[in-house]
Amino acid sequence: MKKDNYLLTFAGFITWAAVAYVEFGLLADSPFLWLSVLGYSTFLLLFLTIGSGYADKIALRKTQIILYAQLLIALLLILVHVGQISPVLLVVWAAQLPDYFSRRNAVIQVIISNLFFYLIQINLWQEDSAVLNTLIYCGFQLFALATSFARVNEKHAREQLEQVNQQLLTTRIILAQSSKQDERLRIARDLHDILGHQLTALNLQLEILQHKVASDLTASVADTKNLAKQLLDNIRAVVRNQRVPLTVDIRQAVQVLSLRLPQLQLTMEGELQLESAELAEQLLLCIQEGISNALRHGRATHIKLSLQQLGKHITILLDDNGGGCGDHINPGSGLLGINERLQEYKGAATLSPLVQGSRLRISLEQQHA
Repeated sequence: MKKDNYLLTFAGFITWAAVAYVEFGLLADSPFLWLSVLGYSTFLLLFLTIGSGYADKIALRKTQIILYAQLLIALLLILVHVGQISPVLLVVWAAQLPDYFSRRNAVIQVIISNLFFYLIQINLWQEDSAVLNTLIYCGFQLFALATSFARVNEKHAREQLEQVNQQLLTTRIILAQSSKQDERLRIARDLHDILGHQLTALNLQLEILQHKVASDLTASVADTKNLAKQLLDNIRAVVRNQRVPLTVDIRQAVQVLSLRLPQLQLTMEGELQLESAELAEQLLLCIQEGISNALRHGRATHIKLSLQQLGKHITILLDDNGGGCGDHINPGSGLLGINERLQEYKGAATLSPLVQGSRLRISLEQQHA
């Protein structure tokens, strides 16, 4: 169970228990007692399915169906017994909506539920104060809705902050690898500009000295000249090696990212040879967005990351075990943002359904530096 749901689940359970206790007492001699017991028990089971966090492991649509079932059961229980206690279940139901519906959809559902409640009072209860009762419970539901939306907004703000921290962390890793290349180039320049020039001057001096010394020292000067020439050749070889571009390893950054997501099991295969730190950073941001979408929308618990490279062509596959994306996909801001990042590299990202879960495919052409 998530920490954010502890208080909501506990409060909902206490409210359910109090309402059920009163209702069972009022229905002690009623033929509808056992029907009410079944209804309240089913409502509690569905409520705990969401409050325990189990609903986060299934598809969003199934969770929404659970909430619709809660509403239906609450309305049926209101039908069974005329009273002012059972409608409290509508408040418990409303408090769960913000986690799984947009603000607009949640408010519409609350209004519709109160319309049904009003019709029940008018047609079955013959209640004179139906409008007042409906307004009172509608106010309670909207208050519960607003409180839960505040909690959800706070959770989303924490998630966004964590995402920014992850971006900073991965960028720092890429910059650290890039700084190694810069340091190698600086050392190469220093070797070439200082030692290379001085050894070249030394060779010239030894060449002159070789023609001026006595004949018995000519061999020693020639050996010294050869050593200086070998040293100059070695320095030039080191400079050439230092100037060879280092490839940027994004696997390390992805592994660090996965450590900050303990609820996710991430496996990787393959590797990429990236010469551009800028490209590595953009790919990491795309991978991070793909993982975030799989967790948030697909509720995945396992992601397989495949890195493939054939010449300049790079393919990245993210396969998750989440709820899937369906055959008809409307690109959201996450997928659109990934494609915007890839435009510079003639790349594109597509989302497709799997037997279980979905696949994010990223393809692009690496431009040589």
